[in-house]
Amino acid sequence: MKFLELIFVLAAVQSASSACTPATSATCTSDLLQCCGLQLKADLALSNCYGILAFEPECHRQEIENMYTNGTSGLFFVCDAFNKYYECLGPARRDCTSIGFHVKAGIRLADAANVVSMYKQFGFACGAGFEGFSNNDACMSEIFNTKQAQISKCRSQFSLNILSDYNNHCLHFEQYTGCFNALFDHSLCNSESSWWGCEYARQAGKAILQDCNLQCSSL
Repeated sequence: MKFLELIFVLAAVQSASSACTPATSATCTSDLLQCCGLQLKADLALSNCYGILAFEPECHRQEIENMYTNGTSGLFFVCDAFNKYYECLGPARRDCTSIGFHVKAGIRLADAANVVSMYKQFGFACGAGFEGFSNNDACMSEIFNTKQAQISKCRSQFSLNILSDYNNHCLHFEQYTGCFNALFDHSLCNSESSWWGCEYARQAGKAILQDCNLQCSSL
């Protein structure tokens, strides 16, 4: 059975009660990614999107970001689930969260890039960006509650620009981070939240645009 066919079958079986077989090497396998991915969905109680995160990544990203509307408690809930997910992947984490593995497994390149950019964004939010989010709890939750349509528009425009004019990809990357920077410049926020929005977008773009020397402004 092909990888994508297995995703469809396992996605219909929401039971993730049995533990996943631990990874024994740094090489990812489709069975490991499927098992850990379904456990992640169960931990996050995701129900609006089909399959694991690699399938319909943008749908999953929006559903997860909706949890940010609960402020720091919502972000902590997301981070705790992802920590368990990475523990489940074990030494194969790097390979399982790479664009190359997803493409080899049959995922479209665009979806593979999107899911890896999502990993990088959530990694920032749960790491270097956690304090900045918690310092602006009310503001951040309000932005994700009221600006999700604009956030999605920033992402879709960035994708269109890259596909139609890759020669100027660094310029489009800068415009993309600027779009987020502006959205997070909210009346309840401060310069820290604007930096957070810029860096949140920058981490996503770095998944595919590693040659652009783009930095978000310091606090």
